[in-house]
Amino acid sequence: MPESSPYSRPRFVASIVSTWLGSHLVLIAGHVALVFFYSVAIAPDRSAAEYTAFAQRSGPWFSIVLGGPVFYAVGRFLVNRFGSHGRRAAIAAWTLYSLTDLAVALAIAGIPSPSLAGQWIASQAIKLAAILIATRRGEGGS
Repeated sequence: MPESSPYSRPRFVASIVSTWLGSHLVLIAGHVALVFFYSVAIAPDRSAAEYTAFAQRSGPWFSIVLGGPVFYAVGRFLVNRFGSHGRRAAIAAWTLYSLTDLAVALAIAGIPSPSLAGQWIASQAIKLAAILIATRRGEGGS
């Protein structure tokens, strides 16, 4: 960030970290709510193993479907807060998210199947596209 910027580096970094962690929390909480809804309204009285299997099957799809809107909001928030520096902050938040999401996925599932790897790549690509779309205005254009 240039020295002439009215924003401090600690605030810039804090915004990146908070949006990175916040995006994780929103997507995790949303998926927990989906599994809860499934267990209460769609398929009550099933075993815990069936709910765990549903959570494992639905997680990647949930991340694909809701990841775009969540990261679009992250991009808009950061570009509104930091103007032309918002895109850099949003890409940094997405990078941190992707790295931690990969680490968690590998810790839980080990080496993924080609299908699961494809879902993960699609999910991250959609999130990055949402960031780029949301921040295009703040990238020196208008």
